Amino acid sequence: MWSNAIRGAVPRLMLGLSLAVLACAERPQADETVQPPLTGDDLILASTKVALPPPGIAPSELPDAASEGAQLLREYCTACHALPSPQTHSATDWPVVLRRMWLRTEGVADQFDIPVPTSAQRVTLLNYLLEHALQVSGRDLPAGPGRALYQNTCARCHELPDPGQHSGTDWPAVVMRMRQHMVQMLQYSPSQSDVQEIILYLERASG
Repeated sequence: MWSNAIRGAVPRLMLGLSLAVLACAERPQADETVQPPLTGDDLILASTKVALPPPGIAPSELPDAASEGAQLLREYCTACHALPSPQTHSATDWPVVLRRMWLRTEGVADQFDIPVPTSAQRVTLLNYLLEHALQVSGRDLPAGPGRALYQNTCARCHELPDPGQHSGTDWPAVVMRMRQHMVQMLQYSPSQSDVQEIILYLERASG
């Protein structure tokens, strides 16, 4: 009788111990920190880390590097991110991009001591970027193998550059640099065969 009672209690005891172990496993350890979900300003700040601008260029690589426009680009744009190339955007896009940047810097200037250009400096900076902006291809891209791939791939980040903007010997390095930018900003990389087809197309179309 006593043996039967013990035998009946053992399964219940084992079940209780199993549930206790599971409860302890699911409960955070004392030294573990449970991160609360991001909300409000924290969420906005976290989102700014997505699709960051690509790595910048050296100041000496800027076109007309000694000009006032180049100096303003170095002074103001590097306060928040790497030095951008004027060819990062086309003349159509730069006014919109600069407007967005000015709104941001005006909003955080007091708290983070971000320099804000004057109205005259903004005009000089915009004119500099428009003068040296990305030259776009327009509608008349040369026909040939790789044209559609070039259009579909490169237009994901910016307007299509004019194939004549670089020489055939320069395009391979430019395309490989753009591929690195796509990995950083879009978490996407064209295949090696696609990259090679784009390079061959641009080498032919640049002449």
